[in-house]
Amino acid sequence: MTDANRDDATVEEASQSSRAGRWPGPGLRLLLGVAGGLLAFALAGLAYVELALPKSGRAGESRIYDYVYASGKSENSSFVTANMSAGSRLCFGSSEFYISKDLVSMCPQAVFGESGSGVDMTYVGEGYDQSLWQAIAAGAYARKTTNKKVMLVVSPQWFFKGNGEQSKFSSKFSYSLYQEFCDNPDISDQTKAYVRQRAQALGVGTTELRAANGDTPLDRLNAVAYYQSDQLRLRSKLSNVISLAPKKSVLRASGESTGEPDWAALLAQADAEGAQRCTNNDYGIYDAYWEKNSQYDPEWYQNFHEADDEYADLACMLRVCKEAGLEPLVCILPVHGSWYDRSNVSQDERQYYYQRIRGICDEAGSAYADFSSCEYERYFLCDTVHPGWRGWVRIEESFYHFVNGTKDAFLGGAGYGSAEGLTSERATQAGEGA
Repeated sequence: MTDANRDDATVEEASQSSRAGRWPGPGLRLLLGVAGGLLAFALAGLAYVELALPKSGRAGESRIYDYVYASGKSENSSFVTANMSAGSRLCFGSSEFYISKDLVSMCPQAVFGESGSGVDMTYVGEGYDQSLWQAIAAGAYARKTTNKKVMLVVSPQWFFKGNGEQSKFSSKFSYSLYQEFCDNPDISDQTKAYVRQRAQALGVGTTELRAANGDTPLDRLNAVAYYQSDQLRLRSKLSNVISLAPKKSVLRASGESTGEPDWAALLAQADAEGAQRCTNNDYGIYDAYWEKNSQYDPEWYQNFHEADDEYADLACMLRVCKEAGLEPLVCILPVHGSWYDRSNVSQDERQYYYQRIRGICDEAGSAYADFSSCEYERYFLCDTVHPGWRGWVRIEESFYHFVNGTKDAFLGGAGYGSAEGLTSERATQAGEGA
């Protein structure tokens, strides 16, 4: 072989070697093709989901969305705030928002939602959402709402021995709300550290907590994936949320102003309706509940002095409000007096709960609506824990006065002084003028 031939062979071998290095073999080409196809399929599927799911923006104008109680609604702060009525305020709470006009016709949806009073309540929260969940939600919502007066409905059972139902927190945890809470620059590092520590103690995964807090560049990438995935989950629930929103009443749709509701007339209506619904027991509890639950007594020998974590979480909730620019009203629900008598929960225990909540509010400089004087007011509750016919009217009246900056028999703290309560001359009575 001549030198020229050897040179040509060397060049050809090098060329083949180069092509072998640049181009994969048949097996690898097949694998890459499959991977590319799967990626394209996934992207197409994601694009389809993105187009198919409702957006978290404005929904139809013919409905009112503030009073919907449904899975996925409260976690979707963008949808909730985009669809708040103009005069509405955020109301954080739990299962009391489940009480509908089918049972209590003077519930907020009817009294505010179907009138032109200029005040509405936007429900945020579901059953078992206690103080820590509310703290996270307040931080997530704060920058998205222009009306800074808000209400937190505090339930006595949150403060049962063992901190109520805190064991359910990890199952109720919302990644979206927590990410938005962490992203709120108005909330101090100290408060964020407290919430993170408490969430971890209650079973939230370390990976999620690291992602939301952006501990490392990788965590920040994970945060994008977690948040977008959770947002798609929440958007998948919006069709149901929207379908549950009641259509605006003729009066509401007209935009006519009706002014302050007639509280005295509503109390009279509450008494009549309560009497009709509560016929098989002496506790003012509606019949169907009594038939099913008369022997169910989780209040039996309960106490309120073994719930330090929950009291601390409530203080954190009020601290979040202060840092984030919200002005909270803490609604202190009463226990059911005669039921708690039967359950052997002493007055000392009950007063400890009321006094400790008031003390936390005073320390935070927060107003409160104190209904502790209503323990024995018949029909204040409709069962053993939830506001009923009189209860909702009382709460609505105090909330209305809080929003409008006027005096009320049940308002206390933060410039209101001590709440006078049910015996006050200022307390509305059934049949009197408002």
